[in-house]
Amino acid sequence: MGDPAGIGGEIILKALHQLSRKSIPLIIGDYSVINDHLRTIKTMSKRPHFKGFMEGGKGDVEFIDIGCIRGLRFGAIDGLYGQASYAYLIEALKLVFLGDVSAIVTCPISKASFHKGGISFPGHTEILAHFGGVTDYIMMMANKIMRVSLVTIHIPLKHVPEEITIERVFKCIALTHHSLRTYWGIGNPSIKVCGLNPHAGEHGIMGNEENAISEAINRAKSIGMEVGGPYPADTLFHSPDCHAYIAMYHDQGLIPVKTVDFRGTVNITLGLPFIRTSPGHGTGFDIAGKGIADPSGLVEAYRTAEEMCIKTS
Repeated sequence: MGDPAGIGGEIILKALHQLSRKSIPLIIGDYSVINDHLRTIKTMSKRPHFKGFMEGGKGDVEFIDIGCIRGLRFGAIDGLYGQASYAYLIEALKLVFLGDVSAIVTCPISKASFHKGGISFPGHTEILAHFGGVTDYIMMMANKIMRVSLVTIHIPLKHVPEEITIERVFKCIALTHHSLRTYWGIGNPSIKVCGLNPHAGEHGIMGNEENAISEAINRAKSIGMEVGGPYPADTLFHSPDCHAYIAMYHDQGLIPVKTVDFRGTVNITLGLPFIRTSPGHGTGFDIAGKGIADPSGLVEAYRTAEEMCIKTS
């Protein structure tokens, strides 16, 4: 459900009737939050019929009620809400490791509420990687037009240059290449890599980080990957012509992918021992509880997770 004070519960309810019947959705969250959202959504013609996880009987969707929240305040930053969204995620991890679910689809969390609640992780991705026991993982943002993987994620911009190493860039390329083959069935993926500096450094005139990027690209090429770059980021995305791009930092990659299709952009964590997707937007605190949130991103995230499961089954 993500942060209970955000739009997670609302977009779940609105998405349910749009999901395919290839799989059974299981919601992990607070039933009290669902009830609060049901009162705010005026456009629902039919109330979903929930049943408890692993219970008998007919239901549209299964539900695990963690029971953390009473008296919800929509749009509020609160440590209790951070702890609740963390508890939802831990329950999901238990289920995926037990083999009871095939993938995890996360609704957005509030990093501020996480911090207030004493949760030391900066976000979903880092929690999933920690409990998944992996250190080599990347964020990919994808829609029907382009896919973009990120070498660095949630760090201040001033720290990005020191993180642009041969190893980090190569690992991002390699994980992206492997995932394109595994989850999308692309036999020989084509990947293009951004430079870090304006004009991709212009032959060392504006920085030398492109030296590490070029060496990582050469390493990937030496083992048979189709990889090009480093290219100036300001001209690379205007006409998508490859299977995936590699961006050096958060906004360099997220601005183009969200600009071409904000509603349909999905966050995918590559390198985990399980499938995880998420809508590409935030908690929507400014519209939480108003019944006007758009579920398109969640529908696409669920569809993407479903297709990835089918490819690997």
